[in-house]
Amino acid sequence: MIMLAANFMWHGLPVDVLVAAGTRPKKKALDWLMKFSSDNKRLLIYQIEADWFAFGPPAFQAEISERIARGETPWRD
Repeated sequence: MIMLAANFMWHGLPVDVLVAAGTRPKKKALDWLMKFSSDNKRLLIYQIEADWFAFGPPAFQAEISERIARGETPWRD
């Protein structure tokens, strides 16, 4: 996987973008990154196959889902 650390900010919180190098990140690595994100007040956008997911508060998840539904790049600022 490729991690773009603090790729952009959302409401003052850094957002890391995780792009799978294969079809998906390894579960152990993704679980670790989610815990790291929670512990350090960071948000995460990650890819599994062709789908994008957001990890963070419900409002962040909703906004990223809306961007994806509109066909936008999920990590634009």
